[in-house]
Amino acid sequence: MAVTERRFGDFTTPIRFDLDEVVVEVRGELDVATAPSMQDVLDQLMAEGARRIVLDLAEAPFVDSTGLGALLTAHLRMLAHRGELLLRNPRPAARRLLELTALDRVFTVE
Repeated sequence: MAVTERRFGDFTTPIRFDLDEVVVEVRGELDVATAPSMQDVLDQLMAEGARRIVLDLAEAPFVDSTGLGALLTAHLRMLAHRGELLLRNPRPAARRLLELTALDRVFTVE
């Protein structure tokens, strides 16, 4: 298992490469300011061949619609390449946003 971290100001994404999945820990707010950085991280992982990406949202206190849009774009790209993107440990506010937008039926949420 290898671990790396990408840092964008107060927003960090420690990345753990396990045998069959890549776990990205989202630390900080996923919003209009940080969504492009998150998208870059996910695009790079897909370009490197990741087929199962798990986004751990336990340390993401806030997710706005732009952040959610970046996750949806990545999800659709993963599906197009026969991969999957899962969301793990969303906080109550993020879980509520997923429910309000019906994206809890699109994403696999653990």
